[in-house]
Amino acid sequence: MTGGEVIRPAGGSGRRGRLRVFIGAAPGVGKTYTMLREARRLREEGTDVVIGWVETHGRPATERLLEGLEVIPPLRLKVGQATFEEPDLAAIVARRPEVCVIDELAHTNPPGAMHEKRYEDVMFLLDRGISVMTAFNIQHLESVRDEVQQQLGIRVREVVPEWLLREADEVTVIDVTPETLRQRLRDGEIYPPEKVDAALQNFFRVDRLAWLRQMSLRAVADDVDERLEHSYERRAIPGPVGAKEVVLVCVSHPERAATLIERGRRMAMRMKGDLHVVFAAETDEDRMTERARAEVEELRRLAEFHGAEWVLEPKRDRPVGEVILRVAKRINATQVVLGQPRKGASPRRLMAWHHPVHYLLKHLQYVDLRVVGWRPLSPEAREQRNWASERVVRERKLPGKLTLYIGAAPGVGKTYRMLQDAHDWKERGIDVVIGLIETHGRPETEAQIGDLERIPKRRIEYGGKAYEEPDLAAIIARRPQVVLMDELAHTNAPGSMFKKRYQDILYLLEHGIDVVSAVNVQHLESLKDRVEHITGVTIRERVPDWFVKLASEVKLIDVSPETLVERLLEGKIYPPEKVEQALSHFFQPAHLAALREIALREVADVVDGRLAPPPPADPERILVCVNYRPHSEALIRRGWRIADRLQAKLYVLVVQTEFPLSSQSERDFAAVRDLAEQFGAEFLLRPALHKSVGQVIVETAENESVSQIVMGQPLNRGLGARFAHRPIAYVLNRAEFVDLHIVAYAGRWSQPSA
Repeated sequence: MTGGEVIRPAGGSGRRGRLRVFIGAAPGVGKTYTMLREARRLREEGTDVVIGWVETHGRPATERLLEGLEVIPPLRLKVGQATFEEPDLAAIVARRPEVCVIDELAHTNPPGAMHEKRYEDVMFLLDRGISVMTAFNIQHLESVRDEVQQQLGIRVREVVPEWLLREADEVTVIDVTPETLRQRLRDGEIYPPEKVDAALQNFFRVDRLAWLRQMSLRAVADDVDERLEHSYERRAIPGPVGAKEVVLVCVSHPERAATLIERGRRMAMRMKGDLHVVFAAETDEDRMTERARAEVEELRRLAEFHGAEWVLEPKRDRPVGEVILRVAKRINATQVVLGQPRKGASPRRLMAWHHPVHYLLKHLQYVDLRVVGWRPLSPEAREQRNWASERVVRERKLPGKLTLYIGAAPGVGKTYRMLQDAHDWKERGIDVVIGLIETHGRPETEAQIGDLERIPKRRIEYGGKAYEEPDLAAIIARRPQVVLMDELAHTNAPGSMFKKRYQDILYLLEHGIDVVSAVNVQHLESLKDRVEHITGVTIRERVPDWFVKLASEVKLIDVSPETLVERLLEGKIYPPEKVEQALSHFFQPAHLAALREIALREVADVVDGRLAPPPPADPERILVCVNYRPHSEALIRRGWRIADRLQAKLYVLVVQTEFPLSSQSERDFAAVRDLAEQFGAEFLLRPALHKSVGQVIVETAENESVSQIVMGQPLNRGLGARFAHRPIAYVLNRAEFVDLHIVAYAGRWSQPSA
């Protein structure tokens, strides 16, 4: 797991120091500023901290933070007629602080220095028991440099090796939007005036900054994922964890393998995931015939050509399904891809216990199964599509601008950062007010409010209790440029103008007022099931994903799990009586790490989505098949996330088999319909009077020209499983024109809500 917020005092010389790394997308994001603020906090708490090397680039705000901190004088090196200043490693070691700040990790030292690279200086100090805080920009990471040079045409000379990131005890991304960075540049906070115009036209172009930003978010997400997978706490969470997709394509015959691997490659690419290809061999490779070995070699080359990890797994008298299952578990696959059975396969054969599809349906947990169809849609069906007037993502042109701060959990500092930024805006002459801020009694947040104007809240009496909610009428009458509206996922008190806080915000945006709000990632509607699986905590307050997509700017506040636990223990998040329960439930380190990874990848996906080209002229149509039971909501959420990444049109189909509906079924039916409409899906109700459920699904798919059907994994795995599988068997046997995506079902633990 990642290291703690406080870098622990080093003991004797044999005890290695702790390394904390800050990563940013570009100069000016605030890496040095953040390090110096952290150094001041550590000093106030009694830690012996010194500055070994900091480059302020003449920025006044950064230079002010140096005041009162002990600075080790730099070592001066003369090379020819030039004089260079570098960290004085001997002086730092002689001083023996607990923590030393060493900036510019990717720097190359001048001739005569102790080491060639700055990162070698850092390792030197760590080996002598001195903890180090350091920073670099993402383009300098070894694994990213080539892609940066290829994508952006920027030459990167300085490199930080990948192993150093893995050596770090804590890695944090400093996330800043391109719009904010460009404004800082224009304000003279990054480069001197004579360099601003050139920077805006080159490195600081919006598209380049956005690309670098999503690369930095994904790099840290990958680091979090790797640390989580190797942690002891990971064992407490069943199945795959985090947001990274891992696609496992199962191949057998070369003539079909190319189609399958290409489909898997497109899936992994669209989802920014990893791709693996598995072949279940009859025997070990060294015991194969020449013909079999040549076939395997052809499959291997095909997999590697598409950038996939090749896996050859001997069956050793095991069913193919069991082989696939074991590989899927070993690589933490989130999706398994198979080819559709050959045309004419009987439903009885498809549901035989040893058939791979049936075996995986019965035994696969937490992993989706994708069965790829072999026949494309006919040209006539494609011509029936009229996409010109359709938009997949709900878009609204609003007079006001929405800015969102997203975090992985309570206590990361979303409200604190909002208030900090509000003071910056006020200093620049922007009229900003507080509509609602929830400090949760945290003194640091209370103090941050300062002289910001507050709009008095509206008092509501209901059921003998008094509630306070933002006064929308007063805000509109005041007409500020920007209003802060905290707690985006909040449900309003009865008697309020709207039921949910996000509806309050939408109302203000429609009246031309810019709004700044904050939310934790677990409250996004489409993530509900994943978060509940990871944490075991029921998520009751939720925000529609379409609303989040309205935001002009989305800012991530990134904090390590250990930092959050430390803040919790210090009473900075919840009152003392709630700490123990939080530690044993939501605030477990593995939960926090997984949520952090999800938050990093979600914001990266938002950035990536804005870089993506517009929807294609003939995007896919996806049909989600549900009944009117509560678990159907999870299918709709999964279907929406698939459609969103593919920029596809989403349909939700309910096949009615109960006539008339019971009162409970009617309530469940209404909930399913409401959720489908919230995601912008077209809702279809089709009765099954004299037809099977599978027949209705296939006919609907043909009529709507869909390319992918999403169904749920059968819940019944006992004696009635074969009956429960019948709709799936029918679709597999009759719908060659679609991919069948079977979503894994996993029951949730019963735990407190969040």
